[in-house]
Amino acid sequence: MRTFRMQAGSARVAVSLAAAIAAMWLPGRAIASPDKGGKVNLSQALKKTLLLFPFDVPSTSAANAAEVSSLLTDVASSRLIASGAFAVTAYFKALPNVARLHNDQQLTDTDVTPPFADDNRKPIKVGKLAGYDTVFVGSVDDYQYDQAKNQVTMTVSGRMLEVETGKVMKSVTLSGSSGTGGNAKEDEKAIEAARASGDKLMTQLVPAVATNALPPPDTRQQPVAAKKKRSNDWVWGLLAIGLGLGIGLSGGGGGGGGGSDNPPAPPGH
Repeated sequence: MRTFRMQAGSARVAVSLAAAIAAMWLPGRAIASPDKGGKVNLSQALKKTLLLFPFDVPSTSAANAAEVSSLLTDVASSRLIASGAFAVTAYFKALPNVARLHNDQQLTDTDVTPPFADDNRKPIKVGKLAGYDTVFVGSVDDYQYDQAKNQVTMTVSGRMLEVETGKVMKSVTLSGSSGTGGNAKEDEKAIEAARASGDKLMTQLVPAVATNALPPPDTRQQPVAAKKKRSNDWVWGLLAIGLGLGIGLSGGGGGGGGGSDNPPAPPGH
């Protein structure tokens, strides 16, 4: 009886092992997504980290320079995130890693305050010490308001810089305008021009919206029964191997177990 139990247990182990292997490799089974407990997201880890500096907009140009800067920066952030190629962090002086470097005097007051687009060395220094792969800087280089047409035209530029080498990865400068006429005030026309020029700028800087796209699916039509058969045949094969192992263990144990259950005859009989 003890041998039979051992054989049955071995068979169950073999079958369970085969089933486990099959479950691990079933088609369509995805790797579990990381939870919210801080586990690393692999796709996020593969992205380049990018520190996005706010657009420099001289107060001598647009009266609502801060609002124009904020809008241009938001447009840039949205496009960079949508590209799927970057893990974007918006810069501000109180950003924890930047603030720590500033408090430790590794970054000066000048390093952490705008403008940032005048000299590439400044954003690269901040980005490198703060631990980013890439930095982005942008600026409004020219601002014109045509009162007769009630139209604002602005020239904007943007640059993506590689922190490790200090090289300019890509740089674009272009102009955008608001519509003409109407009752809108200059501030409103400035926002309209900023949106138009920002969209054009970022489309050229980050043309691909999905850099991590999956390969196209196989669109060839196949019989449903054939698909199911191919996807399940190898699973049953693994299960058969497991059952075979179990049966082999049972058979092998039985051959040697017959004598173990019957004690030897006493001497002289």
